[in-house]
Amino acid sequence: MNMKRLLIVAALSSIFTAAVFAEDPPTRLGMTFGVAADPSEEELFSSSEVVTQAAAAPGRAEEKKTLGVSGSVVSVMEDVVYSSSTADPLNTYILGSLLLDARLKNGVKAFANLETSYYPKVRQTTATLREIFLDFNIGDRVYFRTGKQVLQWGRCYLWNPTDLVNVEKIPFVPKIGSREGAYGLKFHVPFGTRYNIYGFLDTGSAATDRDLGGALKFELLTGRTEMAFSGWAKRNRRPVFGYDLSSRLGDVDIAGEVSVARRDNDRFVRNNNGTLETFRKDQEWVSKAAVDFSKGFRLGNFKDRLTVTTEFFYNQGGYVKSPFRDKNLYLFSGPLSSALPAGTKGLFLLGNGLYTPNYLARYYGAVFLSVSRFVITDLTLNTNYIHNFNDATGALSAGVNYKNLNDFTAGCLVLAPLGPANGEYTFSGAKLLLQLTAGVSF
Repeated sequence: MNMKRLLIVAALSSIFTAAVFAEDPPTRLGMTFGVAADPSEEELFSSSEVVTQAAAAPGRAEEKKTLGVSGSVVSVMEDVVYSSSTADPLNTYILGSLLLDARLKNGVKAFANLETSYYPKVRQTTATLREIFLDFNIGDRVYFRTGKQVLQWGRCYLWNPTDLVNVEKIPFVPKIGSREGAYGLKFHVPFGTRYNIYGFLDTGSAATDRDLGGALKFELLTGRTEMAFSGWAKRNRRPVFGYDLSSRLGDVDIAGEVSVARRDNDRFVRNNNGTLETFRKDQEWVSKAAVDFSKGFRLGNFKDRLTVTTEFFYNQGGYVKSPFRDKNLYLFSGPLSSALPAGTKGLFLLGNGLYTPNYLARYYGAVFLSVSRFVITDLTLNTNYIHNFNDATGALSAGVNYKNLNDFTAGCLVLAPLGPANGEYTFSGAKLLLQLTAGVSF
């Protein structure tokens, strides 16, 4: 029996075991949805304190059907300064999000997040359903979420080597709008407040039942430390095993996660006698790891007004030499060759979808600084830096965000690529990115 089937069998066994032997059933969790993320998701997948004693039976009778509507509208203007004046870098658009939160009886909930954008330069309107899912439970013992959803899977701020379920990585520059959800069935089995089992059956890209992917996680709380053991499997992929933890040492928050696999599942580019091709490395026991340290500092009369987060990422299978540095011309193989027969390694990498930002090289580091109440009460200053240690390039961002009590927001962000040319953060030739936003939430 292969690993995928083992995971599915284990998931089903966990569900029925929990339904019979779980401790006192927990209360159903309230859900609060925002524009940037779904806090209930974080509670279900991250918090060790969300499981309490069961609600009294009369509470069921008092449940009412409700429908909550919220959303936001954000106007964006981006300008990129290139080394070449022939570029056409100005980009303006407006993005609207509409969130529907339907709460039914017996703990059944439904949620949808619809995003629509208008691009005046091309007079084009796009609409995307970022998330749409249904929540239900079995006897307040096993909780399910089915549909398109963004999952909280991983502990660190930017790099999550144990997260193989989400379809979108966390970006260095905060995304305007919401992340794309993965389609499938998630379940959560709590055992009191100390133990949790989580699982996700990925059905989004499965043409047959043999193409299903799955992930399992067993989480436990011991003292001040929360940790989890996880596994992921899919057809034609090597199983990946993970371990993550979060704790606190004095007044420093610590998070870390590591994943290992018998072979690397990522595809890479190589030169085969003048022709570029994709391949998977056959080295054994490939590992990826991230560690995160965060601390808040008092400024003036306010605790944690300054927050500093540092994070490091090790990607054993990553490139030591950046493919973007190789400017030789090669023949292309595969589907890309019909549209583009030849080019550079960087072009082949991008054309085949082999480049994931911030996951290209072997060693990375990042620093995130945030100062609230900057100059005025409603203003926050953010300064962040990310560095690729292998090609010595990085990106520095600085910006301010304003939000008042009427939910009006405004922001200004400046991003500067740094380091030698033709590295991961400098290959585009851009010298500076300026982003201005103004929006309102309702």
